[in-house]
Amino acid sequence: MSPRPKRTRILKEPPTFSGFFPMGGEYDTKSVVVLHFEEYEALRLSDYQSLNQEEAANQLQVSRPTYTRIYSAARKKVATALAENRPIVVTGGDVEFDTRWYECKNCSCVFKAQEEKMTMDTCPVCNSEEIIPVQQAGEHRNFGEGRGRKSSHQGEEMCICPKCDHEIPHQMGIPCNSNLCPKCNIRMMRKGSNRHAFVLKKRQNKES
Repeated sequence: MSPRPKRTRILKEPPTFSGFFPMGGEYDTKSVVVLHFEEYEALRLSDYQSLNQEEAANQLQVSRPTYTRIYSAARKKVATALAENRPIVVTGGDVEFDTRWYECKNCSCVFKAQEEKMTMDTCPVCNSEEIIPVQQAGEHRNFGEGRGRKSSHQGEEMCICPKCDHEIPHQMGIPCNSNLCPKCNIRMMRKGSNRHAFVLKKRQNKES
C-alpha cells in the first residue's frame, strides 16, 4: 500500500528572517539545522501566539496528529541547535503561501506578487531575472551576507523600501522587514544598515 500523500500546509507569509547564527563559541556553518517553514509556523502558533494544538492545526490546515508531529520535530530541531551550537536555516517544506512570494538571487530582496498578477518574471528592485519562490530561497543563500546592521545610528531610525525609497519610522521591537512597502509590495529594510548599503551598491551597478 502506497503512503498517503502529504497535505500542503498553508501559511500567510514567510518569516522575516532566513535563520540564526550562534553568538560566540565555535560552530560549523555547514552543520546547519534546517527548520522547515511549517515547523517554524508551528512554533510561532503554539509558543508565541499560545494557540492550543487544535487551533494551530486549523491554521495550518492539517490534522491534529499531523500538527503534533510537526510541532514536536520543530522543538527537537531548535533544542539540537542550541545544545550543539549549530546555526538554524529556515527554508523548504510542504507549504504554500496565501500570496506568491519571491526572493531575488542578485540583490536578496524579498517581495510578493501584485494581487492582479499571479507570477513575477523580474525583480522590481534590480530587474534581475534571477528570482525564485521563497520556498527555494534557502538553497542558494550565502547565509548572513549583507544582512547586518550598523552598531551606531544618527537621528531617528527609519525603515526604507529598497526600490522606491519610501520611508517610515522604525518601531522599536518590530523588524523593518515585517513591513511591506505600500507602493511596491517589497519588504522594507533598516535605512543605513549593511543590507541597505548592499542593495544601493547593486542599484548603482545596474545603472552604470
